[in-house]
Amino acid sequence: MPKIKNYNKENGLTMIELIVAIGVFGLVVGMTVGIFVLSIISQRRIIALRNAEDNIRFAVEAMAREMKTGKNFSGGGSSVSFTNAKGEATVYRLNSNIIEKSSDGGVSYSAVSGAEVIVDYLNFYLMGQAISDGLEPRVTIAIGVTSIVGSQTANLKIQTTISERLLQN
Repeated sequence: MPKIKNYNKENGLTMIELIVAIGVFGLVVGMTVGIFVLSIISQRRIIALRNAEDNIRFAVEAMAREMKTGKNFSGGGSSVSFTNAKGEATVYRLNSNIIEKSSDGGVSYSAVSGAEVIVDYLNFYLMGQAISDGLEPRVTIAIGVTSIVGSQTANLKIQTTISERLLQN
């Protein structure tokens, strides 16, 4: 005699088990997507900060290298003029959120800072320029920049003081 199969046994998942499994899966996917989005935001912020750092470092080093061997400084505020080691009348200034340099006394200018950063302020503070004041000639530069990558912004502020190599007589 052939065996009769019992089809009354329940195999598979109930509706409640299926809903719980989908809920747990959705929770795991949601957390993974959230972590991914946070890492993208952090990466963009780091890139913005790196752009600001690299750009401002280059601008400050270029100005400092030339100012160390310069003489006859004048100005202050957002521009400074001096005679560099080659005898050129050099001017650094802030114009439309870009640091600019002129090697011909202010006739023509070229950009020192890049387009990926916005220079919020550039201030030059001159000290010891008068021969009779007894102070070593020096220039303090204060710069603030903002870099924007996507929706992320990074602000950076730098201040440095440069003393002239040549002392006043």
